[in-house]
Amino acid sequence: MKHFQGFVFISFFILMVGCTQEKSWESSLIIEAVILEVKDGRMLVAENVTSSEYAEISDKTIQELDEERISLIYLSYDKLADVKAGDEVEIWIDGGLDHSYPAQGHAKKVELKEE
Repeated sequence: MKHFQGFVFISFFILMVGCTQEKSWESSLIIEAVILEVKDGRMLVAENVTSSEYAEISDKTIQELDEERISLIYLSYDKLADVKAGDEVEIWIDGGLDHSYPAQGHAKKVELKEE
């Protein structure tokens, strides 16, 4: 009987660990943004801005964008070669964001939005 209880406990533990990793991916913060610049191993994105609005804001300073209340985020990302300024993207953020302006974090996944 003790062996059966041990087997049930180990099976339950493995099941819970497997489910936890699935939820971790699903619970990532997901944002839609336009990439303003890519340099120094990170990208600067403007949240809730469309690619058509990109031309209007691309030459503005961070201070000017702050005055316009545009949400900016610096994100590190392992595949920066796959993205460029002006891309409209959906971003999965790993581990939340630092509360600064611009905010800072790490992108786990970046997908180009279909036009």
